[in-house]
Amino acid sequence: MELKLKVITPNGIFLNSIEVNHVGVQTMDGDMTIYAHHAAIVSTLNIGIVKYTDSKGNLKYIHVHRGILQVNNNEVKVLTPWLYEVDEKGKRIGPRT
Repeated sequence: MELKLKVITPNGIFLNSIEVNHVGVQTMDGDMTIYAHHAAIVSTLNIGIVKYTDSKGNLKYIHVHRGILQVNNNEVKVLTPWLYEVDEKGKRIGPRT
């Protein structure tokens, strides 16, 4: 895997450049899936779900409250005011961060 995911809130780093297979986001322009070697972009995120597959093949979900997405050099950065982990049905399973 060559793609890294970093998720940051005002409270600190939630995910620190973990290796992932892909990242799915909901931007203001529509849904997007990011794989390794994606073109560099900056976009705004809607309130919604960021999903990713970790290095073990587990699909994970994070609810974000808007934010900024940056993709550059095989790194995906998400900056959001707050977030919490959710399950595949969108049910909250973690504390607000």
